[in-house]
Amino acid sequence: MIQSKQPLAQSIIQLCKSHNIQHIVISPGSRNAPLTIGFTNHDFFECYSIVDERSAGFFALGIAQQLQQAVALVCTSGSALVNYYPAVTEAFYSRIPLVVISADRPEHLINIGDGQTIMQPHIFGAHILYEANLKQYLKKSFFNFVNKNDSLIDKALHIATSNKGPVHINVPFSEPLYDTVNEFLVQPELIKIKKKTASFSISNSDAKKWSSSKRKMVLVGVNPPKSVQEIYLKLIANDPSVIVLTETTSNLNHSNFFSSIDQLITPFRCHGF
Repeated sequence: MIQSKQPLAQSIIQLCKSHNIQHIVISPGSRNAPLTIGFTNHDFFECYSIVDERSAGFFALGIAQQLQQAVALVCTSGSALVNYYPAVTEAFYSRIPLVVISADRPEHLINIGDGQTIMQPHIFGAHILYEANLKQYLKKSFFNFVNKNDSLIDKALHIATSNKGPVHINVPFSEPLYDTVNEFLVQPELIKIKKKTASFSISNSDAKKWSSSKRKMVLVGVNPPKSVQEIYLKLIANDPSVIVLTETTSNLNHSNFFSSIDQLITPFRCHGF
């Protein structure tokens, strides 16, 4: 199996596979060549090539939303990364798992006038769940950096898949960028993190209040597709005591539901305040 000779690229490829992140949307470039080589030469990954990063961001967002699985975005260094921002903010507020992997110049080439360089760490500000700003391997402390970088990558991927939202992994690559090997030179280990099991329950008192209420209103906000089973939709829709108001992004449609909450409540006026 042909892989990039860059150890950081090898770690990312293997950890993405370990977290079952199969769909990779790549915007071609030079600095991200190690990642492109690694993903496209691995049978596990389904890769898509989209030149325009803004379009690529929303393409990846759509896959992640429909499959309810984390999808990775891969871009080159510089302003290419900024074009992901609209998709990242959408992923943040819609709770869609999106993994942004950006190639970067080495640290010593930043802020010295080198071409295609910007300050990529912290670029998404408050609209990201976690960011892993990786460091290049140094000969004197090679294994220390390997372990630290691997733990940052692993944590980012875990947060994206478990917390449902966007994360950013910034990866500095030095030249040569196109050297390859026939096997992995590093073997990253997964962090042992206890998975939280989501649970939801209704108290007996709340259930009695629901049953005894003559008129009930249900407001539905952002939801992934098919998040509510059809049998429950029919029960609510056919209950004459219930009125359902849905947001456009609720992904719930029924002839008995009222869509566009904002248009319905805008004319309302509150009295007594």
